Amino acid sequence: MATLSDIALSDDLGQFEIKEIYGATHQLLQEMQQAKAEAFPGRINSMINHLKERLQGKAAYPLAVLLETSYLSIQHQLKKDWNSDLKQRQLSLYDNTIETYRGRIPSNVWNQVCLNYAETLVHTGRSIDAQAVLKEMVKDENDPSYQRLNGEFGWTLIFYSTFLPVKAERLSALEKALDLFKTAKNDIKDEKGQALYDERIKLAGNMIDQLGEVDPVKLSQLPEPTAEEQRYLDWCAEQQLFLNSGNDIEPDTMAQRDLPLRIQNNAFLGSFLDSLTHEFASMRRSLYLATTGEDVADDHKLDGDNTRYTKRYEDLKQVYRQAYGLFDKMALLLNQTMQLGVEEPRVNFQRIWFEEEDLKKPLKPFVQNTKNDALKALYWLSKEVYGYELADEQSMFVKKALHIRNRIDNSYLQVVEKAEPFDKENARAQSHHITEAELERMTLAISQKARNGMMYLQFALAIGKK
Repeated sequence: MATLSDIALSDDLGQFEIKEIYGATHQLLQEMQQAKAEAFPGRINSMINHLKERLQGKAAYPLAVLLETSYLSIQHQLKKDWNSDLKQRQLSLYDNTIETYRGRIPSNVWNQVCLNYAETLVHTGRSIDAQAVLKEMVKDENDPSYQRLNGEFGWTLIFYSTFLPVKAERLSALEKALDLFKTAKNDIKDEKGQALYDERIKLAGNMIDQLGEVDPVKLSQLPEPTAEEQRYLDWCAEQQLFLNSGNDIEPDTMAQRDLPLRIQNNAFLGSFLDSLTHEFASMRRSLYLATTGEDVADDHKLDGDNTRYTKRYEDLKQVYRQAYGLFDKMALLLNQTMQLGVEEPRVNFQRIWFEEEDLKKPLKPFVQNTKNDALKALYWLSKEVYGYELADEQSMFVKKALHIRNRIDNSYLQVVEKAEPFDKENARAQSHHITEAELERMTLAISQKARNGMMYLQFALAIGKK
């Protein structure tokens, strides 16, 4: 059997089995993590590229991507720059893998990708987005990755709790995390994994003790909702679209309402945030009605035509457009609260972070030097929505999302009943088509990202004030 040195020093990797090269690469990465240096400089990258070539087009290809993201992560840690090109490339690779391989690879490979991506998101401050990735894992109780689902959800809550300004909310998040760690310890079969959650159980317990005495939050009594309104509230909770921390901690038992933070002692900024909250709530209800209501067809449809024209599809397009508009309004609010002094026509969610609002310029000090992790989370969210300017290539989600937005805003987008076989001669026309299922999925996804942005924004403002 080939040794680690045999593989690492070989000029012909093709003579070894894929699992041998994978195992050797994984071992070299572990050694690099501990030693902070490569035992065989340059060989890890060569081995990863070799694996990607041999696995191209196969279901196991994402495993090679996982090695690549691990390699980028270790290199990023050595650079000590939180916004390095390596971190951007790592996040872009994860995002692209999730979008490209959803439903196309074995559950154990998919779950490992989700687990690793969620862990990376947590450490960029995006604990809410990490939860969304974990929720995509496929149930398989024999899969070691799936056995960690509860524990990793609890791990997101540990980080999330640091954003919460109210002690009672932090206590709720930490108690839920503690319960999930205990559940995970029972689910996991290996001793190493159990030891990990033993440590996290102690961490959560210590954080709860440090809170001291906690006064409960008193909520005003709301009138009993109608049956239809209750269906709407349940849908909002299920889709994680409420603007309150309970929707991220325990959706099934949460108070079903929006509880936005307020900006004290500033009438203009307080009204601005309140307006954003109501605009989002209105957009959310429009999305609910578009996805659950009865559809109304348009007489414009011709017999045999694959294209459909309905009010529902136009409503979905309008929600899609509104969600992107909310991102820019968040940037405007940041411009005011951080006193960035950017002229309003130049303010947008993609560029507000950069000197002279130029993607090629350095980050502005307000974000580059910040200790506010919620503000960094908002910055990283902007990368997923508009693209990683330091990455080699943008993810499929970014390309697709911006393409749809451009078609809706500046041209036309037709909804078709089913995807059509690619026709090279008709490629341009087909680029203006989208299936009903894809439009609905992408509209919900961008709306959820807008909601998460609203949450990070509110936390960033509260932390900044503190």
